[in-house]
Amino acid sequence: MCKLFKIRRDFLRSYKYDSIKQFYGNVCADIGAGTGWFSDYLDRNGHKTIPLDVVDQSESGVNIKLFDGRKIPLLSKSVDTSLFLFVLHHTNSQIQLLREAIRISRNHIVIGEDIVESKLDALLGNIHLNTSPWAKGDSFRSEIGWLRLFRKLKLKVVKTIRIPCDAYPVYPVTRCIFVLKVG
Repeated sequence: MCKLFKIRRDFLRSYKYDSIKQFYGNVCADIGAGTGWFSDYLDRNGHKTIPLDVVDQSESGVNIKLFDGRKIPLLSKSVDTSLFLFVLHHTNSQIQLLREAIRISRNHIVIGEDIVESKLDALLGNIHLNTSPWAKGDSFRSEIGWLRLFRKLKLKVVKTIRIPCDAYPVYPVTRCIFVLKVG
């Protein structure tokens, strides 16, 4: 595999896993699993992962379970943690999906998102959405906007990790990972 693609695939791993591994639990729903690489990584590190997406674009060999992007096809309280890692800006159904994640999760929801703090962030976000192979939602938020939404949904923020914009220079936008307690 080309080193550049390996770096691209791994660039957030220390943020997405090492910094918050104690919150994943045994069973995770990876909602918006995309290529499946992170689901595969979680599986190889002892977690049972249920990768879900609206299209199957798996490059990792994991079996993506398809769903309609609104109703998550899992039983209530059937996973320890639901993951939305840099995917919610690709949907216009954020609140509905988060309510579904609350329904299926026993412990935590982990959300990673691009944070819009300036006009440049908004411009880069629009370029990202318009050149992405994924859906074209328009739901970028500021950090304060996310925190308001979490409060509205009665989710408690357990941990916030700010990923500086220079962590991935190809797409220099500040990102945050929020670990939320359900219930």
